[in-house]
Amino acid sequence: MFGIDLRQGPRWLAVGVLAAVLVVLVRLEADRVSDRGVHLKPLTVKDINAALDYSLNEVARTKRVPRLFIGSLEVDLGRIRDVNEKKRTFFRIMLPIIARENDRIRAARARILAAADDEEIADLFAAYKVEPGQREQLLRHVDVMPASLALAQAAVESGWGSSRFARHGNNFFGMRTYDDDAPGIAPKEADGFKVSAYPNIAASVRAYMRNLNTHMAYAAFRRERVRHRHGDGRISGLALAGLLTSYSEIPETYGAHLRAVINKDRLQRFEGVRLQGALPSAGS
Repeated sequence: MFGIDLRQGPRWLAVGVLAAVLVVLVRLEADRVSDRGVHLKPLTVKDINAALDYSLNEVARTKRVPRLFIGSLEVDLGRIRDVNEKKRTFFRIMLPIIARENDRIRAARARILAAADDEEIADLFAAYKVEPGQREQLLRHVDVMPASLALAQAAVESGWGSSRFARHGNNFFGMRTYDDDAPGIAPKEADGFKVSAYPNIAASVRAYMRNLNTHMAYAAFRRERVRHRHGDGRISGLALAGLLTSYSEIPETYGAHLRAVINKDRLQRFEGVRLQGALPSAGS
């Protein structure tokens, strides 16, 4: 695990399941102001499966995932005895959130490409720690994460959502903080750091993507991503997994471990998935 602390404030709202499936109101997190906030009892595994009753195969075929967002995972998915069902539940939770964050990155790339001058995107230069005027460098930082890689890392780093950091801190990527004042959970064998705590799962995904897009430890990862984009235009989690050795305490085997998860669970089929209703924009 290797990370920096990047916190986002929570916004708790509710969404309903699409009309095509059984409508089950649960505590969900979304970013549409038209939705009304609903606070119910903590979610059970049954609640989650009912609320996220959509087909992963259909998502892989259409490259679109429903706008359904679980705010926090307050149950241990390890309670699901069927391993394949546990994995499907985990992917159904994470995929819409990952797609939404990637859609936001695509929108930011579109802003960069369309901007007439640097003042229009000053906020992005600041947020991604790039000197104003260096647009090519900024585009190198503002780019999507392969869905397969994000799903595999979330699974590995959170123990398929069963770690106490995921369940009690919404941290699915093992992100650390060395700030005593930042929210976090102390590991049993900590050495001057905490595992960051986030207000919701989306904040954890956002911090993970910002970390890989800004931290100097992942410069090689970003360079290789650009090479792929300038090649066939496809950004592959399998191709990039080996460039994340700095992320793990087992760098020699980390990339192979991620590739094994991607291959075993056929996660490459989710590359390029976007939210339903998302408009085409820069950055596939």
